[in-house]
Amino acid sequence: MLVDGLRRLGARVADAELLPDGVEPLAGRLRALAAEGVRIALCTGGTGLGPNDATPEALRAAADRSVDGLAEMFRSESAKHTPMAWLSRAEVVQVGRMLVFALPGSQRAAKQGMDILAPLLAHALAMVDGEGHP
Repeated sequence: MLVDGLRRLGARVADAELLPDGVEPLAGRLRALAAEGVRIALCTGGTGLGPNDATPEALRAAADRSVDGLAEMFRSESAKHTPMAWLSRAEVVQVGRMLVFALPGSQRAAKQGMDILAPLLAHALAMVDGEGHP
């Protein structure tokens, strides 16, 4: 669903990947994607309070910078649909020139996340590239 959403926005997108649990498999893959020139990575699942939910920690391990405002906006907008959004540990970071989003794993929440973030993605990438505000 997220791959299709990005393609509808005009992005060239590789197929989705499934990684094993744990911080390092995802953190290492994110660093490799950034080195390959990938500009956006959407990660789903592992953002809850469960004992194996470690996606935010993986993003922080790979991150050069945190983009707290986008994660806060995601939770705030999601909370309009469900109060459970406040339990989300959704995260957004920058790894090199790549923006990485950790979204919930449920299909409904991931679709809502795409709808929330889509209008901001192009401008966010322009800011990463130093293009400034229009």
